[in-house]
Amino acid sequence: MKRDNPVFNNLCHDLGMTHLAVERVSFTHNTPVYPTPFAIGEAAASVLALQGMMLDVLRGKQQPITVDCHSAAASTHAVTFQQQNGFNWQYNDPDYPTTDFYLTADNRWIFLHGGYPRLRDGILDILDVPNSRHRVAQAVAQWEAQKLEETIAEAGLCAAIARSHKEWLAHPQGLAVSQEPLIRLTRLTDSAPKNRRYDTPRVLKPLRVLDFTHVIAGPTATRGLAQMGADVLHLSSPYRPRILPFDVDTNHGKRNAYLELSTAEGRATAAQLVRDGDVFVQSYRPGALARYGLSDEEMAQINPQIITVNLNCYGHRGSWKDRPGFEQLAQTVTGMAVAQGGTWQPVLGPTYPNDYLSGYLATLGVLMALERQRNEGGAWRVDVSLCRTATWLQQLGSIADYQTIAPPDEAAIARCMVSEEGPFGELRYFNSALELAQTPMAFAMPAMPLGAHRAEWW
Repeated sequence: MKRDNPVFNNLCHDLGMTHLAVERVSFTHNTPVYPTPFAIGEAAASVLALQGMMLDVLRGKQQPITVDCHSAAASTHAVTFQQQNGFNWQYNDPDYPTTDFYLTADNRWIFLHGGYPRLRDGILDILDVPNSRHRVAQAVAQWEAQKLEETIAEAGLCAAIARSHKEWLAHPQGLAVSQEPLIRLTRLTDSAPKNRRYDTPRVLKPLRVLDFTHVIAGPTATRGLAQMGADVLHLSSPYRPRILPFDVDTNHGKRNAYLELSTAEGRATAAQLVRDGDVFVQSYRPGALARYGLSDEEMAQINPQIITVNLNCYGHRGSWKDRPGFEQLAQTVTGMAVAQGGTWQPVLGPTYPNDYLSGYLATLGVLMALERQRNEGGAWRVDVSLCRTATWLQQLGSIADYQTIAPPDEAAIARCMVSEEGPFGELRYFNSALELAQTPMAFAMPAMPLGAHRAEWW
């Protein structure tokens, strides 16, 4: 066991948690893992440990907390470890001509993200080419990087120039993001303190969580709340494109319902769920749900003690705050891809650290907001972003000679794998790297298909 973790100590300081009893937290295998210059294991382990500490603050009791740093690192691509009835779940990164790095006319690399049909078709329309890698490369080579990035953004689509971290911090959006806290808590309303009991092994059992999220950070946040005992209702449109492995891996412990917000009936149902709920988590394009009466301010009027959680790509301040984005774009724009591969050939890292870490931070943010609400009352907003997480990871320093660092061994993964029987047969999946002696992380129900339940509380 090793208690000394500089990343953890610094995170406690940054989040104002140095007063907590850190001596009960132990870290194992606190060494670099994966061929990447970033301390993803120590970072993930630190956030998970703070989740356990905040859970203890809520329940008023202390317990031993252990996190294996190699397991925590592995958790940042947990989706790849799934098995169904003894077979590895077929999973591949999106391999589309519109999802990759391309070289522009001014010799800059730009990452296009067309991982969904609307995004793909929009990029192909701008480039005026068919869905061919060769033709896309030819077309991108005719554009200057800045012009293409802006043109794609103005169309509501996804692309990012591969910048160094220094370039990112000098960019107006990078400056805005770097000045944001890692987790921002904002009070929305004044209301009486909210008293809940957190004295059972399923600590968050009193909590009702509305989950309006999609891959990966958002549903990871609500997955963590479900492991702590919260009643989580995941809501989605039946017409949205899906990536099945991600949906299944992040839906353990949740009920899943369809809801169509474009209808008056759907909007009325959503408002009633907000009225009777406690936490609302969303990770869609900023502003996408506001047009349906689900802005933070409107929800706080419906429910003066709601906690809203917003996860986005580019941060919650600055001119880029409303741009849609994904893990790959956060790595590209903030300097991670350049650090991983070099200026002349940026490369994405071996895991999805910004998605999973942002999800972990959002879970932690909910626990922090619950404590503030218990003491101060009010509705609260929690903001987390992929680019702020990516900026933080790079602020932790760079690991030398990272190319020779091996992935975690099988034991680091096996200790976190569990099995369950459900509608998908026997699923074996990565549970959690957070070990709590008295309130273990566990799900109350197996992963369910999307739309398996009604859009109602139970």
